[in-house]
Amino acid sequence: MPNRMKEVSSRKRSALDAFLCLGFISLAYSFNIDLDHPVVFKGPESTFFGYSVLEHVHDNTRWIVVGAPRSNSSFSSSVNSPGAVYKCRVRNNPEQRCTEMDLGRGNKLRESCGKTCQGDRNDEWMGVSLARQDKPNGKILACAHRWKNVYYESEYILPHGYCSIIPATLQGKSQSLIPCYEDHKKTYGEEHGSCQAGIAGVFTEELVIMGAPGSYYWTGTVKVFNLTSSSHYHLSQDELSPHRYSYLGYAVTAGHFSSQNTIDVAAGAPQDSGTGKVYIFRIEGASLVKIFQASGKMMGSYFGSSLCAVDLNGDGLSELLVGSPMHSHIRDEGQVSVFLSSGNGVMEEVAVLSGDNAYNAHFGECITSLGDIDDDGYQDVAIGAPKEDEYAGAVYIYHGDAKGIIHKYSMRLSGQSFTSGLQMFGQSISGSVDMDGNGYPDVTIGAFMADSVVLLRSRPVISVDVSIFLPVSINITVPQCHEGPQHLNCFNVSVCMSFRGKRVPGHIELLYNLTADSEKRYKDLPPRVYFGNGGEQTGALSQQFNLEIQQQQCHHYTAFVRPSIDD
Repeated sequence: MPNRMKEVSSRKRSALDAFLCLGFISLAYSFNIDLDHPVVFKGPESTFFGYSVLEHVHDNTRWIVVGAPRSNSSFSSSVNSPGAVYKCRVRNNPEQRCTEMDLGRGNKLRESCGKTCQGDRNDEWMGVSLARQDKPNGKILACAHRWKNVYYESEYILPHGYCSIIPATLQGKSQSLIPCYEDHKKTYGEEHGSCQAGIAGVFTEELVIMGAPGSYYWTGTVKVFNLTSSSHYHLSQDELSPHRYSYLGYAVTAGHFSSQNTIDVAAGAPQDSGTGKVYIFRIEGASLVKIFQASGKMMGSYFGSSLCAVDLNGDGLSELLVGSPMHSHIRDEGQVSVFLSSGNGVMEEVAVLSGDNAYNAHFGECITSLGDIDDDGYQDVAIGAPKEDEYAGAVYIYHGDAKGIIHKYSMRLSGQSFTSGLQMFGQSISGSVDMDGNGYPDVTIGAFMADSVVLLRSRPVISVDVSIFLPVSINITVPQCHEGPQHLNCFNVSVCMSFRGKRVPGHIELLYNLTADSEKRYKDLPPRVYFGNGGEQTGALSQQFNLEIQQQQCHHYTAFVRPSIDD
């Protein structure tokens, strides 16, 4: 169990603070991801099992929901590779198995869907994206962006895209959404004829948000449906770039960018003007109104192809993380831009993340909020680099803080570490759900080129509060102590500790080192201060606390100043 130590300032600070250093034996600032006991789920070969992943809980039963967009379906055997969505129950069983979910669409290749709508499910890529309603026992959104309307036969094949809203129980009839279909519209490219809705999706408590990058000759748009009111919100194309092939809606997210009480929609357009753009829209009446936009800084970087809304600093407003997985110094190392929110759509770019800046890593291909996995009060983030290490893939974990400005990752998870043959590890990531009941959210990562999903569990974190108490000053002209015949200057030192944490032991043993005049020791100079220890003079002590949870204990010492010291 790793200990994440926190040092608390002394109540009395003085120049003597520099004389003392408290060190912990075997202290390691490690993140609390258990790498030794991964849970690996395997899907059917060559199905892209793991292209999308989603952690899900319903009535205390925990599931990993997995998209396999190139899979055949046992419920639709007459359809050629429509894709499938699998559910994998998390339990204490060494042999983890996954079963395909019945979305209730029957065994027909063609499905009637409107006056001028005849659906073709061949190669529709069901499971290309997954999203979960952000409330207890939330429903699930699963999409197939290549679903086609072939009512007008081969001359007008319209890849509208199709989404299913799956009950929280993961069984029973699903609700279908074809957000781009309109009666008697048959022209390919114009309006929503080729919109490919669902290539990205987000599911809030009442909003279903689907990216549609193929609308208006691939200018793209965003489709937003309110489940509560059964109403649609429309995006005015007049506010956006008129450039075709911008791919607006290639990535979508939702967050509190205006205020803590409103949900706004963000969408990426990774090919807009060649550099890519990201937009934030506020819902006003039945419209989506642009309140923010930002542009990428490098041609072809695919800025906006991945997005994540997450409150990094705990102020109730959402920061926006924007991926540029093809940003290059040499080749496609990738990077992620962090925009800090001040409310009312005011966003400031405060950091640029790049992982290890590895060759062809595609860092930023996937960005996901993990919840507070280390119990420090701030949300954490995982960023995938699925092509790093020659396509084995890697995932980097960053944690938020009071400033909301993250620079250095705290942990790197490599696809080479868990099982042989993982490829594209980090293409999909899910978090924010406690999958093992220990009070900490866990992390699930897809490696679709190996048809695998890896569940990594978070371990409890012990936070140790440390105080060192020193006098404000001492008068070296009036010795306070006697050691044999000598009259010496001295002062009292108190070291106090307590610990806390969720689901942690009630008692721990903690070893620590107390070092005097530590900066001098590092420079190979004799310390000016020492501790009396049975007649011995030592500049360092090793001691042990036996601590009960949330109960402070203190150790008290006398420190002596050597006679030769004048200052």
